[in-house]
Amino acid sequence: MSALSTVLDELLGIVGEGHLLTDTAAVGEHTVDGQTPLAAAFPGTAEQVAALLRAAAEARLSVLLRGAGQHLYLGAPPGPIGLVVCLTRLDQVVEYDAGDLTITAQAGMPLVALQQIVGKHGQMLPLDPPGPESATLGGMVAANLSGPMRMRHGGPRDLVLGTRLALTTGEVIKTGGRTVKNVAGYDLTKLLIGSLGTVGAMVELTLRLAPVPEQRAVMLAALPPERALEVASRVAASAWEVSACEVVNQAGAMRLRPYLPAVEKRDAYAVCAGLSGSPEAVARQESEIRSLVGGGSVRLDGVDADKIWQRLRGLAYPTHAEAVLLRVGVLPSAAGDTLRLLSAQPGWTAMARVSDGLVYAAPGEVADAMAIKKTIAAVRRASEEAGGFAVLESAPVSLKREVGVWGEGMANADLMRKLKSAYDPAGVLGCGRLV
Repeated sequence: MSALSTVLDELLGIVGEGHLLTDTAAVGEHTVDGQTPLAAAFPGTAEQVAALLRAAAEARLSVLLRGAGQHLYLGAPPGPIGLVVCLTRLDQVVEYDAGDLTITAQAGMPLVALQQIVGKHGQMLPLDPPGPESATLGGMVAANLSGPMRMRHGGPRDLVLGTRLALTTGEVIKTGGRTVKNVAGYDLTKLLIGSLGTVGAMVELTLRLAPVPEQRAVMLAALPPERALEVASRVAASAWEVSACEVVNQAGAMRLRPYLPAVEKRDAYAVCAGLSGSPEAVARQESEIRSLVGGGSVRLDGVDADKIWQRLRGLAYPTHAEAVLLRVGVLPSAAGDTLRLLSAQPGWTAMARVSDGLVYAAPGEVADAMAIKKTIAAVRRASEEAGGFAVLESAPVSLKREVGVWGEGMANADLMRKLKSAYDPAGVLGCGRLV
């Protein structure tokens, strides 16, 4: 019996019949950036996850952690993948304290399922990442995904209070706490967020919830570029408790034409502000924005408001596996400069969240490879000179390898390497996607 057969038998003994795939066609569905794993395991408990990681580490078998697989386009192209550990069977609520606005759930639970559970109590997890339909909690947090509501509620680092983490030693440890006041170990929890599963497997997450607002709406306005940036900055800096504020360049604003015909005007940008709260609070937010914008603003409610956010999330989500998507992070004061630079590139769609300095951008369908590379280089250089970063979120593997995914501005890279060395000394987790 070969060494690989011995390892596969051990993995099968851990998860049981029917929960380990080795057939070529079956594991082919778990291919990432051209790398097909040798096997895919579906553990049903935290202890099984830890046992799989220990066995893989002892056999020096590289491991890629997976939720729904919806955001595996993130990160550098992986090296050879030995084992995919899929956490979708871990999909249960462990503890829910509605009075304390906290919930502990397993990492494989779909976001939509959790929202349905807490929604019965008038609560929500205030995260609205791109592609929310099948995203799992663990995958969303490991990728540090958020959406427009980040402006009011923060991102995963603000909402994840603690985790249970399976390690390659076979241990399952806890980080953080179950309540907002318990901050023991919270720094480790923060470092796990956005780690792309390169340190350990988050098998449970304790999350902070928020009440569902009584009313939600969207205000839209088409404005000249400089005026749009000014309005968005003033809305973001206001005390109006607006839940979200995005400014979209003319190429992106064209997607909002059914709701805002004025974007047809040459060089018009769109400002989109999310209103939420009591009816009185929403009315006050609407009045303040109308006063600031002047004529031409439009309010949308209900289904139309939901469609606007879906379209805006689509600007921060690749349309297919090899679509080019650039995520830029700068100081909020520099977000306008980044949006101007991207908008000067023919065909590029760009959307800025001026409250936190994030800008998402994608080239037009007719852009050639050389022009795309030049734009990425220019934006990366400008953002890094401003103390920020430009990450190639999604792209063909060849482009990822040629221009790099992270650039020179990857924050905390040395710290992440030390953390990985401490918790994954065999270096089997992540297959090189992060560090």
